[in-house]
Amino acid sequence: MPHQQQAIDFIASRPASGVWLGVGAGKTITALSALQLIRPLGHILVIAPVAIARSTWLDEIEERGFTIRTRSLIVDDRDRKLNKQARRERILQVFTDPPTMYFINQELIARSPDKRCKVCHGDGLKDRTCTACQTGLVDQMPIQKLRGADGKIRDTIIWPFQTVIIDESQEFKSHASNRFKGLKKVRPAISRFIELTGTPAPNGLEDLWSQIYLLDQGQALGETITEFRRRWFTPKMIPGTTTPAAWLPNTGAEQQIHRVISHLVMSAQNTAVVLPPLTIENIHVKLPVHLMDAYKAFKRELVIDVINEAARRKAELAYEQWMQHSPQPEAQVIRDHLATLTGTALSDAYEKFKASKIQDFLHDPDAQLIKTVIAENQAVLTSKLMQFASGTLYTADPDDPSTKGQYEILHDEKVQMTEYLIRNNGGDPVLVAYHFKSDREQLMLKLNRAGIKAEIFDGSREMKQRWSSKQIQVMLIHPASAGAGLNLQHGGSTMIWYTLPFSLKHYLQTNGRLFRTGQTKPVRIYQLITKGTQDERMPVALQTKELTQDRLIQAVDVEANLKIALMEEIGDDLNDLWTTMQV
Repeated sequence: MPHQQQAIDFIASRPASGVWLGVGAGKTITALSALQLIRPLGHILVIAPVAIARSTWLDEIEERGFTIRTRSLIVDDRDRKLNKQARRERILQVFTDPPTMYFINQELIARSPDKRCKVCHGDGLKDRTCTACQTGLVDQMPIQKLRGADGKIRDTIIWPFQTVIIDESQEFKSHASNRFKGLKKVRPAISRFIELTGTPAPNGLEDLWSQIYLLDQGQALGETITEFRRRWFTPKMIPGTTTPAAWLPNTGAEQQIHRVISHLVMSAQNTAVVLPPLTIENIHVKLPVHLMDAYKAFKRELVIDVINEAARRKAELAYEQWMQHSPQPEAQVIRDHLATLTGTALSDAYEKFKASKIQDFLHDPDAQLIKTVIAENQAVLTSKLMQFASGTLYTADPDDPSTKGQYEILHDEKVQMTEYLIRNNGGDPVLVAYHFKSDREQLMLKLNRAGIKAEIFDGSREMKQRWSSKQIQVMLIHPASAGAGLNLQHGGSTMIWYTLPFSLKHYLQTNGRLFRTGQTKPVRIYQLITKGTQDERMPVALQTKELTQDRLIQAVDVEANLKIALMEEIGDDLNDLWTTMQV
């Protein structure tokens, strides 16, 4: 397609390039086609999220018939995860292998020292990494003493990958991350650097510095993040603190940044890509009045008491059995007293007796019938409110590791709506995007009980192929692990957001699993929104973030800039002609 050919030419014409193509616009095939044109020497390293590195690139290479030798540093030839020793062996083989395209995920680029390491005890080794515990790719590279341009001899990392491609380069947005620091060390040894993303600035302009630094080593936006901030941002200070709470872009900073990076990056708004219609629809669910009251009180007071419903039901059943059949004198006394009462007095007395005895009938004597959940701050409260809106609430005690992951079920309004939408989808496969582990567990339990076969995406090529062959009725995906690069458009055209994410990147990328090139059906995305809760704020928050990113992509749209330049050139010619005529 036209925008892809333009991107191919852009990559081929410079040693470092960032290509910001919209989600589903064909970044992988564009990069592969550019490599076929360039024919770079030596090894190629592709850094991508695990699922993309395991399947998307390999699938494209096989389907298009590219003659590229490939090898993974993540899984073996049978798609099984490599252990540390097997990965070390493969890394060593890089130096003797013929030219190969290697695949690795971002987390394996560089690692921090391990406190349990018997060699360095978590402190690392003086002036170098500890290869015993720092098992990242850069960490494992051999080091030689070489003379630099200034004549001094230094320890130098031997880096065998002349071409490096980062797929989803926004994953390197943090200048403090190990992955960025690792690549920064070896950047001078890389001849060709390519970055691909559809979401270059998911959280704002600050996300750009480290990505652009890897392209030009600091020439456009500054050699340090401090220099970048001082030039284009103002610190937002909170009284009584010395560390900025945030960095706010100065007036005109956005346009200036766009201009100084336009020679390094390009984008193509997908005007040439014909996609089927996309419908995003908010589906509202409503909580019962007593739950809504509890939600409001929790939001106001930051504290809520949650009944352990499972334990309560078991205890009540055991209490009923004891009341009706126990020969114990205490049970008989209660039965005799209740027999003398009627109406409201009977029900009140019965409830009073049950409340006083119920704790004795808990299945687990150590179980708590009522658990208190406290939100320590606003961030925790927001997360808890999202959990509440989706139907569960984590009740783990932070001081008791044995309670980790425990939660209580508050309602199943979203599960019921999910089941309804699936049953009314004409039998076509459905993707369900979840956020919390409790969401996933409840969906799996209740959908399968209802006769709807649901499976959790495991990242394997085999499962992706079964989805594409329409062999999976409902597939549950988490945006953080399956939200980027996966070609899932052939398996279905309907997705349900069970809980919307806080991350714009996760939101757009996950939508792009279905709404992308190759989709043949209208795409429908349902967003489950619990009325009167935190859910209602999420679509607006995501839309606000998207505005900044869209402006960024449009500002470096080569096609648009080319049109502007041509118009300016035509204007100059007309001015020259007018001046000549006047003389």
